[in-house]
Amino acid sequence: MILARLPRPQLLLRALQRSSQQPLERVLQRRALHSVPPLTNFGSEFEKHGIPGLLSPNGFKTAWTEYQQLVIRQLNDKVAGTTLEDGLVRNVVVQTAREPLFAATFNYASMAFNNHFFFQNIADKETPIPTELAESLTTTFSSLDIFQAEFLATADAMFGPGFVWLVWHRQPDAFNKGSWKILPTYLAGSPLSDAHWRQQPVDMNTQNADSIGGLSGADHARQSQVQNTVGVMGQYSNLRKRAPGGADVTPVLCVNTWEHVWVPDWGVAGKRAFLEAWWQRINWNEVRAFVPEDALGTNRRPAYPRS
Repeated sequence: MILARLPRPQLLLRALQRSSQQPLERVLQRRALHSVPPLTNFGSEFEKHGIPGLLSPNGFKTAWTEYQQLVIRQLNDKVAGTTLEDGLVRNVVVQTAREPLFAATFNYASMAFNNHFFFQNIADKETPIPTELAESLTTTFSSLDIFQAEFLATADAMFGPGFVWLVWHRQPDAFNKGSWKILPTYLAGSPLSDAHWRQQPVDMNTQNADSIGGLSGADHARQSQVQNTVGVMGQYSNLRKRAPGGADVTPVLCVNTWEHVWVPDWGVAGKRAFLEAWWQRINWNEVRAFVPEDALGTNRRPAYPRS
């Protein structure tokens, strides 16, 4: 008589463990997906009352709550089940900036990062610029009035949606070790140094005179360069590489010029008024937290030496 062999208790236990672990793994996987970050400044008050003098409650709901939920949801649809589904949104921006096949993923990730950066630096009332930051800005722009005028003029002149950034351009061998720059990025372009493949500082800059075979200038430059690395020294060493034209910059402030942010409250002709109102709601203490220490030297000299 042949008896059916019973499974070992250990095998049954392992099977039960696998069946019980699978739902937990799925739950953990869902939790690892990206979510809308809370605004740590005045987020709860803005949801109730809007941003005083800038956005109504409905305007804030459209520009932050609903739009941020939209781009995060679309981002999660793109990255679910991949190595990009957890970690920082910033990392997704950097990792997808160079790959045309991941253009949609980059757009959603970069918009989520940029929009959060914009709203995080807003206060419910006017705040003064910290003295050390004001002195540093004056070193580059000669005066705070000139800085404000140049920044708002740049944002107002953007013919199309995007963001305008204040960035610290680090140049260790240059005068004062660096300077402040005003950087526009169209659509979902990124100010991050490692994502300058998709900085998009000029409108409609996907083609230029150097493009061949339908490639953008950045793709042409990338495909014309050696991509692998060898060793730790020399031209082809495994050193950190930026995109062609990429600079070592640190973003500290931005304004969102997408129409859905300002048109509902300010009307189609109200962009300039919106920008001036936004300037009065910048949380300069929050901006200061992003400023690198090398931009705040105590003995900084004017950007242009005077004879």
